[in-house]
Amino acid sequence: MKETWVIYKAADPNGQGWEARSLSNGGLTQILAEEHDWAGQLPQAGDRIRDYENLSDPGNGVSHGKDGDWIVAEVQEFSSPASPIKILVCLCNYQPIESPWEEIERGVPVGQLS
Repeated sequence: MKETWVIYKAADPNGQGWEARSLSNGGLTQILAEEHDWAGQLPQAGDRIRDYENLSDPGNGVSHGKDGDWIVAEVQEFSSPASPIKILVCLCNYQPIESPWEEIERGVPVGQLS
């Protein structure tokens, strides 16, 4: 399967949710998140960006996930026959929701498979 680089971007750089795009240096970014996909499970309009945290040990990996406040409004696809990577840019709108944290279930580490 071909690698897809997914970039989530705020559709309106001056719209609601700007606080969530604040950088540590005081600036703002339009880039909300990015991920790489090899399985072909690509985002569609209406999908929400997932938020991830480690609730018991902040800053040390991920233990929980939830639906975030950004929703995909439009997906733009870019590819080239000369490149093995397809790029998706997902333009997102800020639509806050109350979403509960869910514990992420981990599989068995590869070295421990029998």
